[in-house]
Amino acid sequence: MDELHRKMLMLLFRDGRISQRRLAEELNVTPPTLNYRFRKLEEEGVLKGFTLFVNPNFLSLYYGFVAFTNYRDYDSPSIFLKFKCVEWLNVYGILGRSFRELDEEVERMSRNLGEPKLKYVPEQSPESLKEMDLIVLRALKDTPRASESEIAEVVGMPSKLVSKRLKVLSRRGVFSVFPVLDIPKSGLIMFSMFSRELKRIVPVLEPFTVFRITDGKAGINVCLADNMGQVRNLVNGARLNDPDSDVMIIHEYTVSIQDKIDIRVES
Repeated sequence: MDELHRKMLMLLFRDGRISQRRLAEELNVTPPTLNYRFRKLEEEGVLKGFTLFVNPNFLSLYYGFVAFTNYRDYDSPSIFLKFKCVEWLNVYGILGRSFRELDEEVERMSRNLGEPKLKYVPEQSPESLKEMDLIVLRALKDTPRASESEIAEVVGMPSKLVSKRLKVLSRRGVFSVFPVLDIPKSGLIMFSMFSRELKRIVPVLEPFTVFRITDGKAGINVCLADNMGQVRNLVNGARLNDPDSDVMIIHEYTVSIQDKIDIRVES
């Protein structure tokens, strides 16, 4: 992994739907060079593909995060996000149709994994999306990096309408597209920081942030860094603003909301 590959992956995390042309411009390389680099990352098993993330609140669902010691792993249809950490914790994102269902899921997990070491359920008000937006998301679910014209052809809508809806949904934080990365092979370091006053640590972490979930106050911030020295500096800087923030080094992650939630429009 060289500097160009690292920059590619950082840009793809920030915008998984960035076009090949724009990505080549950002990296100051020719399109053939970029295509070669893409193939190399895929052939070496570093880049395994792309996945769609949809904020559960926009699918009329509640969500929360819970961390358990990683003596055992745990799977459930209610899990939409999983961070396997180098430390003694695994962090799970869980779904429910109510706060009560979230509590029930935590109870089931506790019977298998022991008492949770961390639990965070943000303030939230789930809502429903327009039917046309669900149709567009369903197309993205199958091909996250499809062009607007390709999506338009699949869903039978004008390309300009698809483009407009995607921009609106992205701006509202409804969805994101992320690369599926083998972190150890990438040579990068992924880490998360949890804070009950996230705004205090965001300015320090922002240049390295690839994923964030917050209710406007508390939340989880996920970053990519080049090396442990960089991680140490970022964590120390963030903890100057919030000494109580928690940090975890992530060696594997799974985003599975597109598999766990049927976002098809009911006829």
